[in-house]
Order: sequence, then C-alpha cells, then structure tokens
Amino acid sequence: MTDIMPRWSGTDPLAILRSRVQADAPAGTQQELLAAPQTPHGKWENKDPIARVIPDVSVFHLANGLDYTVPPRLQGKVQPGCLVSVKIAGKLVHGWVRDVRQAEPTRQRLRPISRVLSPHALVSKSSFALAEQVARRYAGNLSAVLSQAIPPRRVNIEKEFFESFLPESVETAPVPLGESSRETATTDPLIASYPAGKGLLESLEQAHPSRVVWQSLPEADLPAPFSQIAQLISHSLSTSGSVLCLFPTSKLAKDFAAYWSEHAPLGAPSAWEYHSELGVNARYRSFLECRFNHPRLVIGTRSAIFAPLEKLSLLLIWDEAAETYQEKSAPYWHTRQVAMLRSRREKASLILGSFSRSPQAQALIMSTWARELAPEKQQMPLPKIFTPEYENRDDPSLDQSGLSSTALQFLRRGLSKGPVLIQASRKGGRGGLSCANCLAPVRCPQCLGRVEQLRGNFICHSCGHHFQFSCPRCGGKTTRASVRGHQQIGTELAAAFPRVPVFNCDADNSLHLISAKPALIVATAEQEPVARGGYAAALLLDAGMLLSLDRIWAAEEALRRWANAAAKVAPTGQVMLTGDPGQRLADTFKQRTFSSWASQELAERAEVGIPPTAALAVIRGREDTLHRFLAESSFPDAQVIGPVQEGEHFHLLVRSRLDQGEQLRSELRRLQAVASRRKWGQLKVQVDPQDL
Repeated sequence: MTDIMPRWSGTDPLAILRSRVQADAPAGTQQELLAAPQTPHGKWENKDPIARVIPDVSVFHLANGLDYTVPPRLQGKVQPGCLVSVKIAGKLVHGWVRDVRQAEPTRQRLRPISRVLSPHALVSKSSFALAEQVARRYAGNLSAVLSQAIPPRRVNIEKEFFESFLPESVETAPVPLGESSRETATTDPLIASYPAGKGLLESLEQAHPSRVVWQSLPEADLPAPFSQIAQLISHSLSTSGSVLCLFPTSKLAKDFAAYWSEHAPLGAPSAWEYHSELGVNARYRSFLECRFNHPRLVIGTRSAIFAPLEKLSLLLIWDEAAETYQEKSAPYWHTRQVAMLRSRREKASLILGSFSRSPQAQALIMSTWARELAPEKQQMPLPKIFTPEYENRDDPSLDQSGLSSTALQFLRRGLSKGPVLIQASRKGGRGGLSCANCLAPVRCPQCLGRVEQLRGNFICHSCGHHFQFSCPRCGGKTTRASVRGHQQIGTELAAAFPRVPVFNCDADNSLHLISAKPALIVATAEQEPVARGGYAAALLLDAGMLLSLDRIWAAEEALRRWANAAAKVAPTGQVMLTGDPGQRLADTFKQRTFSSWASQELAERAEVGIPPTAALAVIRGREDTLHRFLAESSFPDAQVIGPVQEGEHFHLLVRSRLDQGEQLRSELRRLQAVASRRKWGQLKVQVDPQDL
C-alpha cells in the first residue's frame, strides 16, 4: 500500500514568506503566516439572494440577525416573515426571515438556508418594526421579543388553516352599528357622562388618535365596567379600523367576550379571543386569524399586545397596573409601554383604564402625553368606605373569628341586606405557626421546613409531610398563628355565623356569580366573584400586609386591589378596611383621590430617581462579570451604584435622566453583545424594573 500523503522534505514551505515580512515587522509583534496582500482580500463571489434571518437563539450577539444565502432550490419559497431552519455552530435552529435582498459579493462565504419550515409570511413588516422598537426600549435582542410575540408553530393547525384560507381584501367599509345596546344600557354608567367623555367618543367615531388615562365608574354586577368598555369599542368600530382590547387575566377576557356576544350592537363584528388558556393549538389558530383574516375585534391578555392586526384604530387596556402585564422573561417588557409604542407607530387611539390610578399613568397625564378621563365627584352614588379609625382595636375579646367586635358588627349589618365579600390577603390555612405555650416556631420533624395548618392537619410546604403537632420543647399541643389564609378565615366565620352559608374562592376554586341571598364569600385578591346586584358590603382584611413587603409597587398595588374589590359592592353598600394601611393610603381610598396620591408618589420617586421619573437599569450576574462589564462600559452622564451582593449573585444599578434614557439603553445593548462574544458569563439586564 503506497502512502498518498507527500513526505516531509525537511524544509519549511512558509520560511520564505516569513522572511519577507520579518524585516518590516515591529519588534515584539506576532508574525503573520502568510504575506499580507497589497490590496484587501477579495470579496466572495456570491450569486444567490441574501436573506437576513433572526435566529431563535439566546446568544445575544447572534440574536439580532445573521445573513444567509437562499439556494436555488429554495428561491421562490423564502420571503420576508417566513419561518426557516438555519445552521449555527453545526446545529439547526429556527429563524424568521427579516428581509431578502439581491445577490451581491460578500467578504466571507455565507451559509445557505437549510430548509423552509413555513413558506407563509407569518411575521409582517409592522410586527418586525414593533419588535425592534421593544428590543431597543428594553435593551434586549430582537429574537427574544419575536419568540414572545409569536406563539409556537403547530404544523397541523397551519395546514388546516391555509387549506381553507381565502384571501380577502384588507380594506373594509365601515358598517353602521345598531343602537340596541345603547338603548338597553341607559341605566348603566355612560362614557358621555364623564366631563371629557363626549369628546372622546367623537374622536373614536372619526378615527382621530386619542391617548387617554381612564378612571372608570364601577359596575357592581359585572367583573369589570363591561358596558362602558363596550361603548368605547362600538364607537371605534363605526370606522373601518380594528380594535384590540386587553385584560389582566384570561378569565376576564373570556367573560367580556361572552358579554360582547350578548350585548354587542346590531351589525357589530364578533370578538376573537387570543389568550394563553386557549391551548397551544387554538392560540396558534388565533394568531393565524389575526395575521391573515384580519378580525376587527380581538380580546386577549398580555401577549396579545403583539397581535398582527391591520389598521388598528383603538388599543384598550383594562386594569393597566396589574402585575400580569409585566413579562417575566427577558427583555422584561411591560404591556403598557409596548401599547404606547404601538399606538404611536400605527396612529391608533390608546385608552388605559382602571378603577384607581398608577404613578406610571399619572406621569403620562402630567407630561401631557395623555389626557384624563375621570368622573366628577358625586357623579353617581358609590359605597361608603370605613377606614381602620372606626375599628375598636382595644377590644380584648376577638370572638371566635379573630375579628374585632366592630368588624363583626359590620358583617352582621351587611348580611341583613345581602351577600358580603371578605377579601383575604393570602390563601390557605393557618401560617406562621408557633407553640401557644413557649412560642417556639413549628417546624417539620423531617426537614425542618415551614408548616401550615389546614383543616386540623399540619402540612410541610417543603416535603409535604403530614403530622400531628407536639412541641419538642414543652410538649404543648396547641399553636398560635401570625397569619391566616382564606380557608382558615372561612372556617372561623362559619363558626361565628352558623346559619349563614360560607364560600371560599381562590384561583383553584373560582365562583362565577353569587345570588342576592345573604352569604359570606371569602376570596383572595383578584379572585372575587361578582354578586347579582352587587355585594351589600365588603370587608378587606389585613390591609397593611401587602405594604410590609417593602417594594415600590406595594402602595399602588394595595390601592388597586381595594378599588377592584370595592367596585363589586352595590352603590348603597359599605366597605371597611381592617389592619393598619397607614393614614395616607386609608384617606386616599376613602376619598377616592387616586390622582392626587399618584402625583405625590411621583414627586417622592423623583427625589430618589426611581422610574417613571428616571431611566434605571439593573444588571445582575457574577461579581467578576460585573467588574468586566463596568471596565468596558461608558456611562458618562449616568450614576452607577454597585456591584452589591444579592444572595449568591451581585447586581449593580445604572441610572440617568429620562432624556438620556435612549443612550443608556443603547450602551446596555452594546455591552451585552460584547459580553456574549467574549463569553464573560450570564448577564441579566432589566430596564425600568418594577420590583425594587
């Protein structure tokens, strides 16, 4: 067998080339293996079209787009917005085609697109542009935003959809809507009754973009002010545009879709649901309907803010300060901010509605970016509110329910008129347990984990162990609890009111509609059912518990929860706070001066530089990674605080003025790309964090 490889001759074939550059090279520099050419390297002679692909990867410096060639076998199938498969580091990944340009020489050889997964333009130009804006606004990458905006592809659903798909013209002539719903809703609060309501309705009918922060009047027998929302939607649908209406939970979205199907004006389009509870198949079908069939009314939740609708005329977000509107994964965008970007880009009206007022919404009013839509004082009867100053805190006999005598009297008065709502601050049974004799904390005998007592059983939260309690220190059998969940409160109230039915309601056990008969409904926050005609009274327990979390959003979240619960009480009913929420918040809730509170909150945040009064970013990672980050960074007009240890990791804060926020976010994107290329380690960058 002959050796086909040439034998080593003993001479170095590159020695001559090295000697040519050795004399001209500066001392101490590394020498080139080949001689540097007189002219730059020639470009690669490429004859195939070039596609810009956004790969679905987490590597930051690759996720904003790479160039690939379109081989002849795929030409005609690859178009902007379609889903393809490409190779990165020898692995096939999915990607979206951003654009396709003509063939041109390249500096290096480009890889070809491996496969076309979906030849349809799933992502429109407008969706790409919005995703790019969101990525810039939150210092993230385009791939992460697209993966959140576009549901996972379902091949069978896509095949069924396009087999029956008939392209229609996007231009839709406005259809006059009937007046039946407005005539039957004369007893409900009307948008026209607000001081600026008539002007808003005229703007919606004429398709003039309006930006409004709406503090709504309650509708006690509905989960939200559905009749007022329907009025806003129906006036906007009188034009040829489409409407996108978002709710904080899928339950509220489904409830409004059912309400619209029953109370919509004559000739109004049906509502198309777009939320996570639909399931992966139905959700992808909803996405395809929005992208290609262009429904005129879409009802959804957080991710539906990216629904690809044509000619968007109104974007309405109800309960805009709800925590469910905050995306939990990078780049941590908020639905409110994305709606602002989209309404400005598509010249659509934006309405941010709630029963209270968040500092972020108040900042839009004070900056004149949006105008206020709020009712006048005494515009309609509202339930009377009692704050903790009426509660007899010195009463030593707390009865069987653990409530003060004042609270028990309040419940009895309410039960004489109808159902009463009790809002519990937490779910479950008795928590924070300790021995009633020696005050030793109750721990699991197996893993020493935290223990909760539920229906007489002691259950460990860590390992799920069930056991009977006996204090290892003193042998005591009884316990005391520092906190009580809604089930424990329901048990205590059932003992205090043996002739009254008691219902427990939480996320796992929801109730839809309560009759007008006397009953006690103990529910966790955000899970309160509605009562026919509204509740006779509402007791809000442990009003100060949420404030003990020491977060910047605690006060506004407490006001939001109280206002949402009070909105379910009949106008002739009563609401009572228990606990210690503080005089300022109690007076704000009692007098319903939410806008004044939000303005004062903004002034306090401006003193310490907290959003929305300043541009702020939190960067989390290992200590060495953050030091490299700072060494590479350039924040000339920003304040840098840290690194500070936070558990096993470290974080630093970067803060600047609002007018310099764009420069700050641009620098953060550049630094993340540098860290990704140089493999410094994982970085978690969050712009305008809510949890501080």
